Amino acid sequence: MRGEGMELFWQALTIMTLGMTIVFLFLFVVIQCMNLTAHLIRRYAAEQPAPATGSADASARARLAAAIAAATDYTPAQR
Repeated sequence: MRGEGMELFWQALTIMTLGMTIVFLFLFVVIQCMNLTAHLIRRYAAEQPAPATGSADASARARLAAAIAAATDYTPAQR
């Protein structure tokens, strides 16, 4: 009876170790693939030009001001 319990314990320990090893290897492969992808993207991605700060910024501010004005005109005044 006692030997049967130890045999079950060793089987459980073996299955647990195998499962943990498989998970570790899977996560290791996923991380390496992510690092490789990041490296390839940095290496082969075209550089993006810096956005123009002059007229684009003024245009964005004008649109924001118009949106705020429209929202305040549409919203009834709270008393």
